[in-house]
Amino acid sequence: MRHLPNILTFARFLLVPCFLLASMRHWYTAALVLFVTAAVTDIFDGLIARRMNLRSRLGALLDPAADKTLMVCGFLYFTLARDLRFSIPGWLTFTVLIRDFLIVFTAYLMYTRVRITRFPPSIAGKASTLLQAIVLAIVVAVNAFLPGLARAVEVLFRVSLVITLYSGWGYLRRATLLLREQQNENAVPQA
Repeated sequence: MRHLPNILTFARFLLVPCFLLASMRHWYTAALVLFVTAAVTDIFDGLIARRMNLRSRLGALLDPAADKTLMVCGFLYFTLARDLRFSIPGWLTFTVLIRDFLIVFTAYLMYTRVRITRFPPSIAGKASTLLQAIVLAIVVAVNAFLPGLARAVEVLFRVSLVITLYSGWGYLRRATLLLREQQNENAVPQA
C-alpha cells in the first residue's frame, strides 16, 4: 500500500505514449479517455499520499515529471500535427513551454548555487496548470466529437496565456525574494 502513489505515477508515465499513439491514429475519443484517466490518477496519487502520509522523495520528483511529460507531449502534438480539425496555437504552446523551462531552470540554479531546496508551486502556478489541462482536454474533445466547443476554447487560449504569464512572473518574483533572503542571511556583518 505504501507504494501505491508511486505506482499511480508510473502508470501516468505509461499513459503518455498511449495518449500520443491514440492521437496520432485519430482515435481522439480514446485519447481523451486516456488523458482524463491520467488526470484522475494524478488526483488519486496526491490524495493517497497526503491522507495516508505516504509521501516520498521519489514521488515528489516523479509526480510533477509525469504531469509535465503528459502536458508537454499533448501541447506539442496538438500544436504541430498537420491533420487536426482544431489545434492549439503555437503562441500558447511556446509560452507554456518557455514558462516551464524557466521555472525548472530557476529552481535548478537556486538549488545548485545557493542550496535553496524548497520551491513549491504557487496558487497561480496550480491554476495555470489546471487551465492548461482543461485547454488540452477541450482541444482533444473538439477533435473527437465536440466541434461546437471550438469558439469557447478560443477564449480559453487567451485566458490561459494571461494566467501562464502571470504565474511565470510570480515564480520569478518569488525566486528573487528567496535569493535576497538567502543573501541577507549569508551577509557577514562589517566590524
